[in-house]
Amino acid sequence: MTHDGDENKMYDNEKFNSDDGYYRKRDSSRINDRRRPSRRRYSSRHMYHSSNYRHKRHKHSRHKSYSSTPSYSRSLTHNTPEHSNSIGRTRSKSSKTDRESYSRSDSDRNHRRYSRSSSVNRRRYRNHNKYRHRDRYRDRDRRYSRRSHRPSRRRKYRRSYTLSYRTKYSHRDKYINRHRYSNRDKYTDRAKSPKDEIIHFKWDKGMNLSEYVVLNKVSDGTFGRVLLCEKAGKQFAVKVVRDVDKYTQSAKIEADILLDIKNSDVNSESHCVILHDNFMYRNRNMCLVFEKLGPSLYEFLEKNDFKGFFISDIQNMAYQLLKGLSFLKKKRLVHTDIKPENILLVCGKDDFIEVPFPRSHTGMMTKRPAMSDIKLIDFGSAIYEDEYHSSIINTRQYRAPEVILGNNLYFSFMFHETRVTICVDIGWSYSSDLWSLGCTLMELYTGHLLFRTHSHMEHLAMMEKTIGKFPQEVISSAKNTQGKNYINRDEPRLDWPEGSKSKSSVHRVEECKTIMELVKPEHRLFGEFIRYILNLDSNKRPTPEEAMQHEFFTLKLPEN
Repeated sequence: MTHDGDENKMYDNEKFNSDDGYYRKRDSSRINDRRRPSRRRYSSRHMYHSSNYRHKRHKHSRHKSYSSTPSYSRSLTHNTPEHSNSIGRTRSKSSKTDRESYSRSDSDRNHRRYSRSSSVNRRRYRNHNKYRHRDRYRDRDRRYSRRSHRPSRRRKYRRSYTLSYRTKYSHRDKYINRHRYSNRDKYTDRAKSPKDEIIHFKWDKGMNLSEYVVLNKVSDGTFGRVLLCEKAGKQFAVKVVRDVDKYTQSAKIEADILLDIKNSDVNSESHCVILHDNFMYRNRNMCLVFEKLGPSLYEFLEKNDFKGFFISDIQNMAYQLLKGLSFLKKKRLVHTDIKPENILLVCGKDDFIEVPFPRSHTGMMTKRPAMSDIKLIDFGSAIYEDEYHSSIINTRQYRAPEVILGNNLYFSFMFHETRVTICVDIGWSYSSDLWSLGCTLMELYTGHLLFRTHSHMEHLAMMEKTIGKFPQEVISSAKNTQGKNYINRDEPRLDWPEGSKSKSSVHRVEECKTIMELVKPEHRLFGEFIRYILNLDSNKRPTPEEAMQHEFFTLKLPEN
């Protein structure tokens, strides 16, 4: 195929070189000159998955149009035999990729014209259509190692036409079996991150911890590992704290508090765990030696399929815990972390009886502890009343409203014949432990958390739905504290549902039941006792001594 002279002179002054990737000035005489095609070695990028890694291909200097691929068929139609023979020899040595480009040249002749920048990409990456679905990176880390924090627009999998990713994320509760996560992993503040590496104390059966011989492992926790040890024929529970400075300091504080309680508790009225000894193992791990106790209330609930305790057992446990809180108040101590995990049964794991569950209509069997005696443990976060109060205490589900909203206390006095009133945010106090006790007792009754949440705003809304509206004194006091973010700016009320984060959060609050709806009619007295101690106003919440005088402890309630 030949070209007219005018067509050959269209791009004489500026010639585009597709292989070099830039514009190049050429003389018109060189373009029209019939010379042997130049040969060039291809790099690995050009010969992607080709049979010959270093392959020679010819390049004719004849005029090329701005079509999608260079038209080599034009240069093959010259009348010179010598030139045609050389072209033939070159084509016989070409690769499969070149033969495909020759066959495509006729179809590309009628292709629409592209810009020069587009021609560069189309000529440089000839096999792009063949390998367009293949990733340039070997693994996922290299793909995002040099990119920004924004996610890639490229989707590895085909996007669903029925439900987008954002919709699935906002309605993720529909795709989670919420009944399987009844208590901890999804909603607790102490959920462990997979990146956090917890290194516990390595033990062997028969090894010596000072004067104690290790028999077995009891359990693992955030602060350390509990081992069953023996000394002089008696068994003890030794808590080996992790070799972390903050945990070691907390263990020393716990040891001092427990020794103070032990010396003051002459008649065993505290119902707190007894600390026998404490020492440092090889100057690295702090060890606390406790009396041997049974499983925690949460462990018993978990092994019992969260069926709940008998009402008579709850009655006995509640009275013991109130006596313990009364003892701590006399010592000016606040526990700050009362929950089923920190309440242990005195009886062992095997000391239980199997009986029909009274609150079941199908007559299912349940386990009941042989004794309902309990002990309060974990004084690592306990503080004295005159010490510094941190802003946040408790596990979230047992946290009192004054911890979230704050609590103002007004002092009025005369100064130079002028009355001065000072407002002080005292935050939480002894009454916060009583709130945690009320949430714990309801969990022992139902087997599930009373406030299943992971957000402050949602938590406060659940309190209103379960117990009642917040008093105006609490709302007005919260406007001057850290709780102003949860109060409506225009009206004296909680900022709900305007302050909700999602529709699923509003739906969870609407599903909450009141205390009386959670309690059976024959146990109505228990529900009234829970409402009595779960007062939203901490200043009107009863003391442990007043709570022990409630009618709930004077009457024997039926189990059925």
